[in-house]
Amino acid sequence: MPTGPYARLFEPVAIGSMEIPNRIAMSAMTTNFGTADFEVSERLIEYHATRARGGVGLLTVEMCSVDTAQRYQPQSLSLGDERFIEGHRRLVERVHAEGAKIQPQISHPGPESMTDPVGPSVCVAAGTGWPSRVLAVEEIDAIMDLYAAAAVRAREAGYDGMELHAAHAYMLLGSFLSTQRNRREDDYGGDLEGRARMLLETLRRIKRVAGRDFPVTVRISGFEDSFDGRALWETQLLAPQLVAAGADCIQVSGGVSHDKLVGQIVCGPAYPEAYNAPVAAAIRAVVDVPVMVVGRIHRPEVALQVVEQGSADVVMMARPLLADPELPNKLRQGRERELRRCLSCQNCIDSMLIAPFDANMNCAVNAFSGRETELAVVPAIQRKHVVVIGGGTAGMEAARLSAERGFRVTLLERSPRLGGSLFFAATVHSDNEPLLHFLRNELERLRVDVQLGNTATRDKVAALRPDAVLVATGARVEVPDIPRVAGARIFSGSELRHALSGAGEPAPGSRWPLRLAAAAPSRIQSRLTPALLRRLTRYYLPFGKRVCIVGSDLAAVELAEFIVRRGRQVSLLSERIELATEVGPKRRQEQMVRLDRPGVVLITGIRVERIERAAVHFSRDGKPGSIAADTAVIAGEPVADTTLAEELEGVCDRVIAIGDCTGLGLIRQATEQAARAVCGL
Repeated sequence: MPTGPYARLFEPVAIGSMEIPNRIAMSAMTTNFGTADFEVSERLIEYHATRARGGVGLLTVEMCSVDTAQRYQPQSLSLGDERFIEGHRRLVERVHAEGAKIQPQISHPGPESMTDPVGPSVCVAAGTGWPSRVLAVEEIDAIMDLYAAAAVRAREAGYDGMELHAAHAYMLLGSFLSTQRNRREDDYGGDLEGRARMLLETLRRIKRVAGRDFPVTVRISGFEDSFDGRALWETQLLAPQLVAAGADCIQVSGGVSHDKLVGQIVCGPAYPEAYNAPVAAAIRAVVDVPVMVVGRIHRPEVALQVVEQGSADVVMMARPLLADPELPNKLRQGRERELRRCLSCQNCIDSMLIAPFDANMNCAVNAFSGRETELAVVPAIQRKHVVVIGGGTAGMEAARLSAERGFRVTLLERSPRLGGSLFFAATVHSDNEPLLHFLRNELERLRVDVQLGNTATRDKVAALRPDAVLVATGARVEVPDIPRVAGARIFSGSELRHALSGAGEPAPGSRWPLRLAAAAPSRIQSRLTPALLRRLTRYYLPFGKRVCIVGSDLAAVELAEFIVRRGRQVSLLSERIELATEVGPKRRQEQMVRLDRPGVVLITGIRVERIERAAVHFSRDGKPGSIAADTAVIAGEPVADTTLAEELEGVCDRVIAIGDCTGLGLIRQATEQAARAVCGL
């Protein structure tokens, strides 16, 4: 009998003939971990086995095409031929050996095909921009047979069940179900009966051929939340029909996938937590089979609430299990403090939207995710002394991993608190704060020797007699020399960080609020948290009413949003045409929306000419311009700075620079470089 505060999440649930050991399931996520020949790879097997070992009750394998002529992604999977059964069988056996259940998501890519797009009508795929060919009525029957044959192969491979994808007005069945994509005037279009015909008949064939006892979960959007999309009341009419046709479970998602950045499917912080749960509850009320729900269920207390309130029987997580594959086990064992949480940073999606595709999916906070076959934290044969310099993301992660390997670890940080640039990122963007807490908690749990207020020098480091030194001192911020008039209120990004870090004396000429902040005793500095700073800045900021930020990177963009939400009029001037180029297109688009809604004025491709007391003057394409501002913030440009690493050469055999001191790379670079450095020791 499960015990503890999350006991309800660890109750078994029956889905048809399949009993899953708990209520936590992993939803399907495209990874591109397959091969170019649609085969299951060792990388994909280890990726799933790791999450099964972490305690997930049910894993859903990413979309498997029913037709070998239809490719969904460059390295996606297929169950469209007998030759694929053996690879899937190896995957199933590994997952079963870890105690979890597993099912594939089965679909036809339809309009989303990268080879021969087909659809109910002419549909333009958001990802490729290609129009689909309209399927003739006589082609539909053969495609339904392909679904049934793929289901049989799934059963032969040993899968415990399958998921039938019909959500998001996406791929073939979802497109037929959609009023937006299906404009047919025959028996497979028109009203709900016509649009659902192919889905219901496909489901009946699967059950007839694969067996009534082979569990089938149908994934649908409960509420499509778009113009002319399917409303909840219509989904409530559809759900009982799905059960009558053989569905053993309904998985409720939401939204549509008509934009290539799947803004409604893989959501940022603009969406509330568990935003599909009320819709799932409405569907659960009209069916007599278990209901799963997916959609921004990142915190365990939210997952528990979904179950306890009766919104769903099973909570599905995707990104949280990228960030921490051990999430279920940690909850079961009372180790919630050790959870590494998803930040909703969108790196998992962006990592696949940027060529080359062999980059595949990766996770910003967990460098081991998808790299299980090449990176592993193994106990050290020899207990080395590892000195880490810098207490930012890269430094803390390197110290954590070194301690996990059994090394003796000393971390030197010149400021009175840990965090580095992550502290400021967590202040202006609260979703980053859980990572800061995780790393700090882990260093405490692992008893890392953290020495705050200790500036590293060659002599100090040599006196520690290290076997390896990992230098994570961060980037150097270069601030352009912009002409200014006397009395203009100007701050630089480096000054703001310097003042709030409490590291040393403020720069000459710094404004009095920064000098006062920098002069605060270290005991006060050490007690500051991002959450506390966010609260304090709602009452006071050392800025006027009109703030002009000069900068181009993500830090400048997030700072603009932070300030505008504190009641200032904000403009952002950038020499670059495109902002925040260090992040991918999905995160960038979402961040631009977060600037647009509160009214930040963006002017890009400019050159700042001078700053006056009431205005910032610039030129664009040789034409002068100005914008009213009583305060200017010059964000500056982070650049690589490996000076200390070079000075320490020869102190020991291994001196490795990691993190932003090697060049701006954000959290994803910090964690990956830390992992590779420590695993290589």
